[in-house]
Amino acid sequence: MSADLHFSSVTHQLKQYKRKYYLNKFIRGSILFVAIVLSVYLLFNSIEYTARLNSIWRAGLFFSFLLLFLFILVKWVIDPLTRYYSNKRQISDEDAARQIGTYFPEVQDKLLNLIQLNKTNSAQGALIAASIAQKTQQLSVVRFPIAIDLRKNLRHLKYLAAPVSIIIVVLLFVPQFFSEGTARIVNFNKEFVPEAPFSFDLQNESFIAFKNENFPVQINLVGSAIPDKVYLVASGRRFRMSVNDKGTFEHTFQSIQRDTPFYIEAAGFNSEQHTIKVVERPNLKNFSVYLDFPDYLSREDQRLDNVGNLQVPEGTSINWQFSTLAADSMQLTFVEQEETHLLQEDEEGAFTLEKQALESDTYQIDLKNEYSNNKQDIRYYLDVIPDQEPQISLEQFQDTTLYKFLVLGGNVSDDYGLTRLSLFYKFEPLDEEEGAEQKYQRLNLPLDSRQNNQSYYYQWNVDTLSLKPGDKIRYFLKVWDNDAVNGHKSAQTSSYVFSIPDRQAIRENLEKSSAETQSQISKTVQQSEQLKEDIEKVEQRLKGKKDLTWQDKQLLEDIIKQRQELEKQLEQLKEQSRSSNMQREQFGEQSQKMKEQIDQLQQLMDELLDDETKKMYDELKKLLEEQLDMDKLQDKLQEINDQEENLEEELERTLELFKRMKFDSKLEDVQQQMEQKAQEQEKLAEETENKENSSEELSEQQQQMNEDFEELKKEMEELNELNQDLKNPAPMQDMQQEQNQTQQEQQKAKEALEKDQRNKAQKAQKNSAEQMKQMAQKMQQMQQSMEMEMLQENMDNLRNILDNLLTLSFDQEQVMKDFRDVKQNDPRFIDLSQEQLKLRDDAQVIEDSLLALAERVFQIQSFVTREVKDMNKHMEESMESLRERQQYKAISQQQFAMTSINNLALLLNDVLGQMQQQMADAMGNPQQNPGNSPQNMNLSELQKQLNDQIQDLKKSGKSGRALSEELSKLAQQQEKIRKALEEMDSEEDGGGGTGDELSKQMEETETDLVNKKLTNELIERQKEIVTRLLDVEKSEREQELDQKRKGETAKDNYEQQAAQRFEEYIKLKKQEIELLKTVPLKLNPYYKNEANEYFKRLN
Repeated sequence: MSADLHFSSVTHQLKQYKRKYYLNKFIRGSILFVAIVLSVYLLFNSIEYTARLNSIWRAGLFFSFLLLFLFILVKWVIDPLTRYYSNKRQISDEDAARQIGTYFPEVQDKLLNLIQLNKTNSAQGALIAASIAQKTQQLSVVRFPIAIDLRKNLRHLKYLAAPVSIIIVVLLFVPQFFSEGTARIVNFNKEFVPEAPFSFDLQNESFIAFKNENFPVQINLVGSAIPDKVYLVASGRRFRMSVNDKGTFEHTFQSIQRDTPFYIEAAGFNSEQHTIKVVERPNLKNFSVYLDFPDYLSREDQRLDNVGNLQVPEGTSINWQFSTLAADSMQLTFVEQEETHLLQEDEEGAFTLEKQALESDTYQIDLKNEYSNNKQDIRYYLDVIPDQEPQISLEQFQDTTLYKFLVLGGNVSDDYGLTRLSLFYKFEPLDEEEGAEQKYQRLNLPLDSRQNNQSYYYQWNVDTLSLKPGDKIRYFLKVWDNDAVNGHKSAQTSSYVFSIPDRQAIRENLEKSSAETQSQISKTVQQSEQLKEDIEKVEQRLKGKKDLTWQDKQLLEDIIKQRQELEKQLEQLKEQSRSSNMQREQFGEQSQKMKEQIDQLQQLMDELLDDETKKMYDELKKLLEEQLDMDKLQDKLQEINDQEENLEEELERTLELFKRMKFDSKLEDVQQQMEQKAQEQEKLAEETENKENSSEELSEQQQQMNEDFEELKKEMEELNELNQDLKNPAPMQDMQQEQNQTQQEQQKAKEALEKDQRNKAQKAQKNSAEQMKQMAQKMQQMQQSMEMEMLQENMDNLRNILDNLLTLSFDQEQVMKDFRDVKQNDPRFIDLSQEQLKLRDDAQVIEDSLLALAERVFQIQSFVTREVKDMNKHMEESMESLRERQQYKAISQQQFAMTSINNLALLLNDVLGQMQQQMADAMGNPQQNPGNSPQNMNLSELQKQLNDQIQDLKKSGKSGRALSEELSKLAQQQEKIRKALEEMDSEEDGGGGTGDELSKQMEETETDLVNKKLTNELIERQKEIVTRLLDVEKSEREQELDQKRKGETAKDNYEQQAAQRFEEYIKLKKQEIELLKTVPLKLNPYYKNEANEYFKRLN
């Protein structure tokens, strides 16, 4: 056991020896490796530094050094080191034993023998084992590793000291020795030129150029001697470099296409060679934009190629498809939204992005590859047109006369379309309780959803809403667009109010309208008087002249202009009167008598302008232009003067009748108000008795009643003023005492209520109500009494005028007969002329009486006064002919005068019948007018009866006065039939035709009857008249249904005219705007848009 232990120790020491052996070799090899490498480096570097070898030799030096370096490193460093750690590669035990035996004399071959014996131990047996044990014991005391002394390696450092010392010295004095030589050896494949007295300092940070772009090469020369000329050598060509302001040499490669090597040459020295690498910059090749518009716009999808600036409706889905060159990635950024999209590459160079456009923004496209981004910014503007609010304008016409309708019109518009237009309204009753607010109701108006900009027009008949005086309607219009992205937007007009005036306001409006109409009539009368004076002055000026001077012509033209202005005033007067009458009929509580007066007065106003006078002025204008015949011109002026005189009288009569109608209307109104106030006072007395309201509230109501009666009292004073303004004032009772008593009782009631004395207040209220009732009754009785007295007086005056007319007719007939039988040299000629002069004076008296009566009697129509003017005109012309001894002309004028007299008698007899009927109605005993009325029988039947009477009279053989009276009655009946026919014919559209011919035949019959010509020709004519009347009546029956459909009341015409005027105004306004739009304006987009907005506001 002891022998084994000793042998193991020997073995261990042997291993330690071998490891130290290789460690020693590693240390020695490392020192020598460094010394040799540094020495060879210094040698090779010295050779290159001094000899500046070419690339081949430098390559030989480089690779020789590299091989030597690797060989020594492996041999002397790596191999010992690997053996040190690897037992298998170390020297054998025998070699180690020999080396140890050499070092230790006492060991000699003992260790080698031991190792050899140990290998044969198993074979030789115990003897060998004993020998091993003996040797092991002897060797165990020897330490084998000390045989190797590592310190001996220090002597090898002397080989390292020399190169290290040289390196240190060189680094201190010639540092470029290592940098330049080493660099040239390492970069053996690079060309190194001889060092110049200056250096080439290239300013380019890199030599990467982009295809088709310019690439500048810039270089600075640094040194003691700088040459003036520097060249760039590339592709076998030599380019002289230019010098910029900073002293830098520069050369630019234009639109470089491929990789280009180059070097710089200056003063015989060359720089190292550089290569410009050409790459492609990322770029946008083309792109397409697909626009998918919102469905509600009904627009087809659109594709745009290479269009980046987009203008699209809000909600449009946009799909960009880009095709790029040399782009690795693409980014699209919406600048204002700060929204970035990294686009995915679908295929090589193709990128896609889809986005819904909701707001305007600038978007930027960024392309990128490994070398660069896109050179220039690619920016476009996405203009998102938001769905605008719809627009609505309102032009309206409120019926402020009858308050029956509203005309609403205007324009609605939207950028893409409209869906609905509605009228919203709510009632605001006068008696509405607090807190009981009405809700808006909706009425849909017609709208064409296919048009983005359209006008609307609607006539709203508010009279169907059962509004009462004082009620209001609040209304507005609202329109919706078709916006499906943000929801249907709406726009509405301002809120408007349509108010039905209360009774007091209506009364004030009527009074104001009456005052304006009266003022207009007075103004027109003055204009007519002035026109007549001017005509008379011109007549006097033209007497005796043969030619017109320039001043004469100007005066005549002024007269024509005055007449035209007068016609305008008369037309305005008619319209104003008609409007006032309709308003009075709509809101006033009028009696049948008052309605008839209003209608008759309106008819009188309508007849102020006659076609005959207009025709005269047209003829005057024609004569003035031709200036052919002064006599005709003067005669025409005389005719016009006569007509203007008649117009002046008709206007004065109209003014007086209007004042009388105004007085009668005021009287009725005051009476009605008095009855109403009496009822209100009674009602207040009942409330006082019921004790439901407080005394304070009742006192306030009584105070209001007192104020209302004070206003009523003022209206009674106005009534007296209107009566005094009449030419023939009516007798009115004084009611001052009743008024004072009423006021005293009302004041007592108020004071009692203030003291809470209800019984006393109630008694006073009843007394005041009774007083007001009595006043209302007195006024009613007074009105009836005045009406009866005036009717009776007017009828008596009319009968006297009729008697005088008949007398004048018979006398004129006798004088006319006598003139036929006398000669000019007969002394009776003078006597008959005196009788004719007396008849003319009598006719003038009749005219004055009739004109005075016409100012009080509404039934006397304007053609009656014209007829009396014709009568006097013929009388005057007859006298003028007699003075000139023109006997037959005088007789002709007498015949015309007689016809006018008979016509007047017939007309006034009809007026008398109407007045008798009015008297009978006023007395409660209606009666029929004398004779058969044309309205109650067919015209053909009346004409047959008249024909029979004419034939009977022809057979009777009557003569003289009896015959004249019969013929006058028959002529009167024929005239009634003719007037009825003319009235019926005038109601038909156009008139004329058969009716005009029949009227002429009937006029011929009237003339024959007045002239006592009962001939066979007259009888045949009468039969023809009956036949033609039957045809007219048949045609009338066939058209009766159409006439009913075509017949419209004055109110309907008023509504149509008002609506038509409003519609014409809207059309005219649109035409003006369209005319403005046609003017070619050269505007930039901003001002063009502003102009369009202006046109919208005009719409």
